[in-house]
Parts: sequence; C-alpha cells; structure tokens
Amino acid sequence: MKRYAFLAILIQVMILLSGCWDQRELGEITVVTGMAVDKGENDKYVLTVEGINATELNKQTASGFAPSIVYGVEGNSLAELAYKVNEGISRHLIYSHMRTLIIGEELAKEGIIDFIDYLERNREIRDDFNILVARGLRGADILRVTYQFQKSPSLKLHTQLDTMMKDWGGDPGVRMNDVIRAWTSSGREPVMAAVTILGDPKKGLSSENMKKVTPDALVILDSLAIFKEDKLAGYLSLEDSRNYLWIQDKIIKTSITVECAEGRFMGLRVYNTKTKIKGEIQGGQPKIDINIRAEAYVDGTHCNNQFDKAKTFFECDRCAEKHLEKLISGTVKKVQEEYEADIFGFGEVMQRQDYKDYKPIEDSWDEKFAEADVKVDTTVIIRRTGIRTKSFLNEVK
Repeated sequence: MKRYAFLAILIQVMILLSGCWDQRELGEITVVTGMAVDKGENDKYVLTVEGINATELNKQTASGFAPSIVYGVEGNSLAELAYKVNEGISRHLIYSHMRTLIIGEELAKEGIIDFIDYLERNREIRDDFNILVARGLRGADILRVTYQFQKSPSLKLHTQLDTMMKDWGGDPGVRMNDVIRAWTSSGREPVMAAVTILGDPKKGLSSENMKKVTPDALVILDSLAIFKEDKLAGYLSLEDSRNYLWIQDKIIKTSITVECAEGRFMGLRVYNTKTKIKGEIQGGQPKIDINIRAEAYVDGTHCNNQFDKAKTFFECDRCAEKHLEKLISGTVKKVQEEYEADIFGFGEVMQRQDYKDYKPIEDSWDEKFAEADVKVDTTVIIRRTGIRTKSFLNEVK
C-alpha cells in the first residue's frame, strides 16, 4: 500500500516539475514590447525590437539608466532575425507581451504578407498587439522617440491608441487576425492605423526630449492606411478614419461639432451608437444602405438655443444627422473614386445577404464596389444639455 502511495506521489511531482522544463529567471530575460519591420538595404528586412529594462520602469528600483533598448538586425527571414537580434542584446527575448508592430512605409508599399506569416505561425506571439504603418518614415524611427509620461515608446503608443479609440475614435483597433481575415475574404481590403513623428525625429532620440514641456518630437496618430491586397495604396485623414469606424460600428464615444447657425457651432458628445448595413444587388448594381443611430448630449454651444423647448431638440437633432450623413457619405465616395478598395466590408455584407447575386461578381467586386449606390441614413437623439437648459448667452448685455 505504501509503495502505491509513493508511486502516486512521485507521478504527481513529476507532472508538476515537467511544467518548469523551460523556466528562466527574471534576470535572464527581456520582454519585447515593440517591434518594427523595415525594408533592408542589403537584405529583405530590418527587424528592430524594443526590449524593456524592468528595473528602470519601477520608481523604487530605477537607477537612471535607459528604460529600454532598441536594436535592429538585417536579414531575409524574421524567423531567424527574431533570434539573431541577440547579437546586440544579452538576455533571452520574450515576445509574448509585444504591444506594437510598426511597418515602415517603404516596405508596406512593396508588400507585407510574407513576414506576417511568421508572426501568425509563431506560438509565442499573441494577437493582441496594435499593427501600424509609419507614414513617411521607417518603423524603427517611431520606436526610438522618447516620451514624458511613459518611458517605453511602444507601450506609450499602445495606450495612446487605446485611449483615442475609446474617447474619440480614429484608431481602427486593427489586430493581426483582422488583416489576415481581410486578405482571405473576397469582400474586404485591410486597413491599419498610420502614425508619424511631429517634429524632428533626430531630437526625439535624446532623453532631453522627455524633459521639455513641448517635445521636439512626438509620435502622433496621423491617418488610416489603405491596402489593396498586401500593398499600401494610400491614406485617409483622421476624420475619414473616424467615419470608417462609424460604418464598422466601432464608435464607443466621440465628439462632433455641428453648425447651429451661420458661423456658429455646437459641440455634441456622442455615445450609445449602433450601425446596421443592408445590401442587395439589383440589375447587377450593388445597393448599400447604412443606418446609424446615436445618442448625444450638448457639450457646449455658440448659439442661443433654449433647450426648454422640444422644438429646439428636434432642430438640433436634424442638424447633427445631416452633418454625419455628409461626412460619412463623403468618406465612402472618396474611397470609391480614389482607391476602388472595399475597406468597409460591403462585399461581406453582400455575401451574407444576397449570395446568389453576389457570386457572379465576386472576382470583380472592387470594380463593382466603386460603382455601388451607397446611402447613409442617421438618427441622432440629443438626450441631455449638461447642467442647464437655457443658455446664459441670451442674458449677456
């Protein structure tokens, strides 16, 4: 009986210990928080990683050294470069906590599908990082710009984009699997957020940049990058990027400015939005109906609106609806005319709702998308007006 008990305990201990076969001490590893992939000069790629120095991120253990190290190597395969980077970094690199992947513009124009295969295949790399394009720059330049509030440039970018998406929109929140799904779908082209450097990139390398009230260099969310297949085709403005999010039903909260009188404006804080898209093909012509519903409250106004009257609410609702319809329709038309790339996924809607008529035009969908009749209908309901209904502007003498 004792022998069986001993064997049972031994087996349990062996099972527990087997989970530690590849353990590493904290002093032996460096967590990679950001990665940049650029076109190489001699080989196909330059892989640049940012590895954090954990002791410098903690106020109690910080001793004045750099909070992270940024180092790059050149080669033809990311699978090899991910390990070759240790030619300049002493510790074993952990990629499972990567927060940002930045693709250089030059490489994005040539095509990115080859190296994305490595990222999707690697068991250590998760699909919860931001994937971005460095507009007019190399991705490595973005990783090297210092910042006051967060010592790690890639972590700063991740937080910045997340905050932007929750408070205003503008960041499409694209992850690696979103890009892959767009490539493998017949009715959608991929997009990514595009960032750039405001100021002098060279001055952004210095720690002095972190000490200035107005930094010499600052990484900003610039626009929306449009791809045709795996190649960068162009950019849309940040305003257009938010309009894209309206169509994708990804607006959490945002603020819009509506003209309430000639040369006078009213600010609305928008929340609780919902977008529905319907599509059908009539006589070979795609027809898309986009219905958007949103609630809002008045955040500020230049006009003498008296919100103690229902008529005022109704008039402001209509102004906001016309404003949104004009903006969103303009973005769709711009993409149709300039890019002929269905970034909105209208083809996927057609595939679900009118597959029989969609199938014959599936292979030429981008051309059909450019000719599609797209209508935008919005319903905006202003619920509140802040802490007052009557504006003091009427009382100003």
